[in-house]
Amino acid sequence: MALGILLLLFIGMSVVSGLGILFLFLMKDHKKRKPILYFLVVWGMLIAFISARSLPINFIMEQVIVWGIGVISVIALFIYLRAKTKFQYYISYILVTGSVVIGVLKLFRLI
Repeated sequence: MALGILLLLFIGMSVVSGLGILFLFLMKDHKKRKPILYFLVVWGMLIAFISARSLPINFIMEQVIVWGIGVISVIALFIYLRAKTKFQYYISYILVTGSVVIGVLKLFRLI
């Protein structure tokens, strides 16, 4: 029973993450990308929170690594807010994408 719930959670989080990333890169309008990026930053931090809380209390190094993955999405937000060129915007998109993907994989212990 519990493994079925975990499978549904994994599928749900993967679909939400995949669609968010897909929309982030396929949207043409810059103004429509902004709320998607904000959502993905919050999503990345939520994944980091869930992942850190799911670890035992004595796995301190793993918790630091997971929070570091979540902080990458916040760094992406700061880069996005300070960006002046298209290259800087794409760097922030790539950072938030990496944070979400690695966070989901780390949450379910796939890496």
